[in-house]
Amino acid sequence: MNNSAMSSTEIDIELLIKNMLSPECISNPYPVYKQLRSHAPVNGLLDYPPGTVPGVDTPYPAWVVTRYEDVDYVLRNPEIFSSEDPMQANSSAPSLMLVNHDRPRHTALRNLAKMAFTPKRIHDDIVDRLRTDINKIVDRKLNAEMDFMVDVAGVIPALVMTYLMGLPPEDYKLLVRWANAFMVSSDFTPEERQACNVELFNYFVAAVGKRYADIEAGNKVSDDLMTAFINAEYEGDTLSKEEVVLFCITLVVAGAETTTYFLGNLMGVMLEDAEWFSKLKSDRSLIRPFMEECLRRDGPPQRLFRLVLQDCEISGQEIKAGDWIAFFMAAANHDENVFPEPEKFIIGRKNIAKHITFGRGIHHCLGAPLARVEAEIMLNVILDKCEGVNGELANSKRQSGGLLAYGFATLPLQLIAKRGS
Repeated sequence: MNNSAMSSTEIDIELLIKNMLSPECISNPYPVYKQLRSHAPVNGLLDYPPGTVPGVDTPYPAWVVTRYEDVDYVLRNPEIFSSEDPMQANSSAPSLMLVNHDRPRHTALRNLAKMAFTPKRIHDDIVDRLRTDINKIVDRKLNAEMDFMVDVAGVIPALVMTYLMGLPPEDYKLLVRWANAFMVSSDFTPEERQACNVELFNYFVAAVGKRYADIEAGNKVSDDLMTAFINAEYEGDTLSKEEVVLFCITLVVAGAETTTYFLGNLMGVMLEDAEWFSKLKSDRSLIRPFMEECLRRDGPPQRLFRLVLQDCEISGQEIKAGDWIAFFMAAANHDENVFPEPEKFIIGRKNIAKHITFGRGIHHCLGAPLARVEAEIMLNVILDKCEGVNGELANSKRQSGGLLAYGFATLPLQLIAKRGS
């Protein structure tokens, strides 16, 4: 009888893992995560890392890791869990910098990136321009019916990427499309995804090549991230031209889409509970904790993959060297043992700094401060210009193209202008 019960449980869990890639689970994965957290890691998830192409690339069966303690263990032990991604390396996609590197090269690359990714360059130099542009974006849509994901959230992060790298502002639409295809979270055909990967790579090969040529010719160039990557030097180490190209690509695909979903999720919380708008409007000190709780409860990044380098054990489950694991930061952020009542939106949690939406340790996201700046400016502009937000969550739709990100595909709403504006 016990054997029968065990068999039934195993079949249920296997089915749960198989159904994780269903549109229903992708658009609302948290009930499934809750079920999985009651079990040790289970093997069999066949999912796709960024840049790979469903229908062309063949996924490896992965162990699914969902408990906070276990996800934290994976993040804190890069010597056991390698970030080098064999699936992406064998795909048509350009490899990602830092994301897909291990020590010691990761340390060298991160030091070089820090030389370029200064607070001045990613904050001070763009804040005024960003605030001006967000004001224009919001002004154009005041009192109008719109899809916030297309008209606001989908514009800001890609536009920021054009500032940071000295690209033509109008190219932001190209960056949005390429990022969507790369991050496997939108509906593209395999051919479209492959074409986007090639277009993305060729675009930055040309842009970086021109910048090198201008520098060598003594032409004046802008002091942006692209130039900074080219000139970055740390203890005699520099980036190759190909590495500069790949850093630019990494920023676009990792920053544009994820931040778009973050901005949309913030507005989704306001539609969920209309009181948040008036609370934030009257007390702007609540904006930061509001953002952090949104990152915990509704954080866009769902999971990452790792290659196991040595035999280990996770929650009593033996994992062998050579195995593939998928660890879910979003599931960890909903672990009841760490965040009581995880489905509730509660700002001011004493342990909110423990959320791991942006990773941890050597792979903590370098772009996290930039995402927060974009969100904070957007919220302040909307609160300054508007007296409320009209919309129904029932009319929205979460993206269901891939399990990598949690966010809205469509978010219809109205930004109601202040009287007299």
